[in-house]
Amino acid sequence: MTIATIDHRLGVIKTTPMASIVAAATGTALHTLSPGRTARVIKLHIANRNAANAFVQIGTGLAGAFAASIPAFFVPGGTDRPVTEEEMEEFEFTANITAASTAAAAAPNDVQVIATVKEYQGVTG
Repeated sequence: MTIATIDHRLGVIKTTPMASIVAAATGTALHTLSPGRTARVIKLHIANRNAANAFVQIGTGLAGAFAASIPAFFVPGGTDRPVTEEEMEEFEFTANITAASTAAAAAPNDVQVIATVKEYQGVTG
């Protein structure tokens, strides 16, 4: 068990609208950063409505330009998974945040992601 450190900087906490991932291995917009800010994902809720197991990644870049920033989360087919702040990697985003999945299909079999992010004014650190 690892002990996570909590970031005590002042920031603005926002919950994103649900992102529906309908194409596998393709970045889907999750959160657009406000100008001049950085952000950390502090919570996730992932719903895998697909029958196949999925690994969901959080990163930057859309479509074929997706680059993962934190390790993937395993979500068995037909289940959902909350990810708490203690489980999240300490990664600060300087670009818009996107999500990708190894399994995806059109609704109602899509993979859905909702994130809670904390935005900070200025640069990382």
